[in-house]
Order: sequence, then C-alpha cells, then structure tokens
Amino acid sequence: MSTSSTSRCAMCGGSRKPGRATYTVDLGSGIVVVRNVPATVCDQCGEEWIDSETAQRLERITDEAREKHEQVAILAL
Repeated sequence: MSTSSTSRCAMCGGSRKPGRATYTVDLGSGIVVVRNVPATVCDQCGEEWIDSETAQRLERITDEAREKHEQVAILAL
C-alpha cells in the first residue's frame, strides 16, 4: 500500500492497512454483533473503514435479525 493520502487515516494521519473489525448494532429490541469483518484499520488509532460491498452484507444481516426479532445475534464473516 502506498503512503498517499488515501492510505492515511483521516482521524490521526496514521497508516491504513487491511485488517478485521467487529460490527455491532443495537436494534432497540436486540443486538447484532458480526465479528471478523474485513476492514481497513488505522495502525495508530484503530479507526476502521469497511467497503460498500461489505456494508451491504452487514445491512442484510441486520435486516434479517430485525425481521426475526432476534434479541442477540452473533455471527462471523
């Protein structure tokens, strides 16, 4: 990965590198936790970014949990 502005963290200026994140959403009636989510992670402050394809997958997972009225859903990608 180059050191261009696109590989720099917008929060602290650290380096952004491929990594993994945990996505959590509180549905009000339940909670969804998705572990091992592909992300770009700042090696200095830990800020995380996910791409649009991954975000769409997470939205589908969240919508399914909401429709099923799950109180707790813990998944891994």
